Amino acid sequence: MAQITNAPVAAVERQPDMGSTDQDQSGQDTTEDLQKWRIYLTTLALGLMGLLAAFDASMLGPALPAITSEFQALDHIGWYTSAYLLAQMPFQLVFSRLAAFYEAKLFNIVALAVFEVGSVICALAPNSSVFILGRAVSGLGAAGMVAGGFVVIGNIPIRERPRLLAIFFALQSIASTAGPTLSGALTDSYLTWPVGAVALGTFYCVVPKAPSSKARLPLSEKLRSCYPLDTSLLIACLVLLFLAFQWAGSSRSYSHPRVWGCLLGSGLLAVGFAVLQVRNKGNGLVPLRLITHRSIAGSCLISLCNGASNITHITILPTYLQTVHGLSATISGLYQLPITGSNISAMAIASTVVSKTGKLLPFLYAGPPIYLVGAVLLQRLQPDSPLSWILGSAVPVGAGFGSTVQGCLLTVQNACSTPETREDMPVAAVMEVFAQQLGRSVAISIAQSVFVQKLYTGLEALAASSSPSGEQNVLLGLAGQGLEQMVRTMDTFEPGMRTAVRGALSLAVTTAFILPVAAMAIASVATLLVERKNIDVSKKPLFVVEASPEGAGGNLISSTVQDASPGDAEKRA
Repeated sequence: MAQITNAPVAAVERQPDMGSTDQDQSGQDTTEDLQKWRIYLTTLALGLMGLLAAFDASMLGPALPAITSEFQALDHIGWYTSAYLLAQMPFQLVFSRLAAFYEAKLFNIVALAVFEVGSVICALAPNSSVFILGRAVSGLGAAGMVAGGFVVIGNIPIRERPRLLAIFFALQSIASTAGPTLSGALTDSYLTWPVGAVALGTFYCVVPKAPSSKARLPLSEKLRSCYPLDTSLLIACLVLLFLAFQWAGSSRSYSHPRVWGCLLGSGLLAVGFAVLQVRNKGNGLVPLRLITHRSIAGSCLISLCNGASNITHITILPTYLQTVHGLSATISGLYQLPITGSNISAMAIASTVVSKTGKLLPFLYAGPPIYLVGAVLLQRLQPDSPLSWILGSAVPVGAGFGSTVQGCLLTVQNACSTPETREDMPVAAVMEVFAQQLGRSVAISIAQSVFVQKLYTGLEALAASSSPSGEQNVLLGLAGQGLEQMVRTMDTFEPGMRTAVRGALSLAVTTAFILPVAAMAIASVATLLVERKNIDVSKKPLFVVEASPEGAGGNLISSTVQDASPGDAEKRA
């Protein structure tokens, strides 16, 4: 595999930054200082936008039983989450490039408005299809908010950026983990409306205009910079894959022509996408030199498995609690607190320890096995499992996830910390985030497809063993009522039949939970791909995280090597 060299790190001359933040040859920030209050309020607005994007992506789990009952569409359960991620994931790459060509303030306001329109569509949706459309529109807006947010950060004085980015990422992380916890209490409140209104008003009144120097470029040139062919192939590949899992999970078997046709088409498009990246070499959507670097490739594989496992647990575990144990949406959300708390604690501990010692490998190596322990415990759930078992199993799930997230991100940054490779850090970091999002979007479609298919099979088996024809019809029609209504109907059954139906629900959940077990087993092995390198913190930091929508990948974040002396690059574990 391609190797990133460990040349001594010397002080690097800063280059002019994007937007209104210019620097002279000495590396000093020559931007007119913004007032402190304006910077703080900009931080608030960006934080709220990032919080909305992350919260909306993760909050749906406890609300799914109510949504499936309202629309009588259990077959569509996979699309409620996948539609959002499918729109956000590829278009985040596109918008991070487009944002460089437009005025940052206007770009973010439009993105937030699109996000709010999606929320309104979901709130007013008369049927399941319209609700899915609203989720896709919200995902599109979220992609623009995240990409545009980094452009605004690029217009903030350099000395304030690390703090701003820290707050931005912290709020996103908290929202991602706390979303399921808060969702149960907010199922019917649509909190995103007032929060979005506050963010929109603050952004409009506080954030200064910063016209882009590339705004006058022809539209055709702007579109070419977004790799439209690469993006189209990726989106088409994912859509066909999701359609296959959607159909296979409910109305058709995997041998049905539509299902295997979609799988075949998705595979061919994936091959086409890969060939295109190889032909483009270093100029594709996913540069070949980075994906063949062992640390970056290993981190991306681990992140993919980590994201796949996390979205499966935080989405399907509330379904188990509400249908098998009969808990309310609010209480099922509160039972996610062990995942949320241990996740945030693990990330905080990892950040503190790595910043002081530079030892990132222990967290990367320990994270997947710790998560695997929790995944195995949750996969062994039974209809009569005590709630204390669930709470205890959730702690290693959250701790392992948080530790792995920090380890992967720092490993990617550490792999691109030399002067020769620092320009690759934006794309490498985005590849790591993209891998986690890809894992989430594909895994939730697979897991919910498995859940629905196993539930239908279990109910059909119960119906076949029931003697009264009326009881058979009720059992066969249970799934079509939606999960919340199914629980109400179950309460009218005899105790024996009620226990049998709960057993079918529990088996469907634990069958879906096989996916996180397999994913984290793969992630545990994938840690061996990562180079044994820690960060040398005996000198000043090798790089500071800065915002830049331009550069090697035109994406999200970049690093600038500063104040480092020879020999400070990395040290072996």
